[in-house]
Amino acid sequence: MRFRTTLFLSIGLFFITFFPGCKKNDTASTISVSYQMLANKTWYLDYKKAGTKTKTYIGQPTYVINFLKNLTTSDSDGMTGTYTVELINNELQIHVQAKTPKENSIEYIYTIESIGVKNLILSHVLNTDSTTLYFSTK
Repeated sequence: MRFRTTLFLSIGLFFITFFPGCKKNDTASTISVSYQMLANKTWYLDYKKAGTKTKTYIGQPTYVINFLKNLTTSDSDGMTGTYTVELINNELQIHVQAKTPKENSIEYIYTIESIGVKNLILSHVLNTDSTTLYFSTK
């Protein structure tokens, strides 16, 4: 009986000690995979949904953004800067700190709704207006 109690306590202590470590590793893995999927690609804006309005850009010259492996970014508006991918409040986010062509600093945050090898869906809220951006890459 004493052996069984000790065994259960040992197993319980093992899970209490190491289970939170698994969560941390899962977070690191999620972020690492996100960087790999984002990096060294040109992302083309296909659709933009703001409120109930959807605008398509397929087949048209449109906004593009590059996320490079060295953690720099540039876009078709002429902004250049750096980016990080973070998990904040269980949401995967891209944080960008950039400069406009006139050297004004700008910071923006996108929530990653979905990321794949060729598709990326980002969203952001400004005041109370929500916008979702649908990107693809070649």
